[in-house]
Amino acid sequence: MPSSAAHTRPAAAGRKRGNMFTKWTRKEAARFFICFAVFFALVLLTQLPGFLSPLYWALFPILSAFVAAGPLTCVMDMKRGFGSTAVIPLLWLIVYKCIGEFSISLMWIWIVALLVIGEIVRRAIGYERPAGIRVCVPIMSLVPMGYLIPMFFTKASFLEAAAAELDPAYVAGLDRYGTKGMFVIVLVLSVVTAVISERISEKIIHGRAMEGGNAYVHEG
Repeated sequence: MPSSAAHTRPAAAGRKRGNMFTKWTRKEAARFFICFAVFFALVLLTQLPGFLSPLYWALFPILSAFVAAGPLTCVMDMKRGFGSTAVIPLLWLIVYKCIGEFSISLMWIWIVALLVIGEIVRRAIGYERPAGIRVCVPIMSLVPMGYLIPMFFTKASFLEAAAAELDPAYVAGLDRYGTKGMFVIVLVLSVVTAVISERISEKIIHGRAMEGGNAYVHEG
């Protein structure tokens, strides 16, 4: 009698899903652009209240990581090959650059490093293995945190630029929260919330795939 594990992995689940450069179906293209739109909108919404409170601005990556993990999980599951790990954060970065954001080089170093690390780690684990998604979604969910890297690591120049545009009380708050200790807290909590969100998203994707007769692969 077949084991219970065999029932969780129908033959269709072994199908290779291709990388970002293989032929796309209309359904895949629509799913991708929906995921990108959701990622872009939700990350933007988590940033907007930051103008009201310097504490919220220091903590917003925690919420961003949570909302970003869902769309990232969806795309990484859809196209299990080169490029699927970094494509949404990369497009998000390009859009923000086109509208004049990310002018500070330290932001670029952080974000590009995450993109490269994510693809390397996913390749090392295996694009077809769910473990690759589970590890790389939290890595890619840290991309929006690039906004705060100058505040944590080049605080003097960051505060000088902020003082030219923002209220002195708000700048004082940025000074108070822009510490290495806060960086560690935000980094750890962002990873934790991304892991939780990825597992929730995985269960949703698995449930829908089971209904359609093409289950999410559980091994690894």
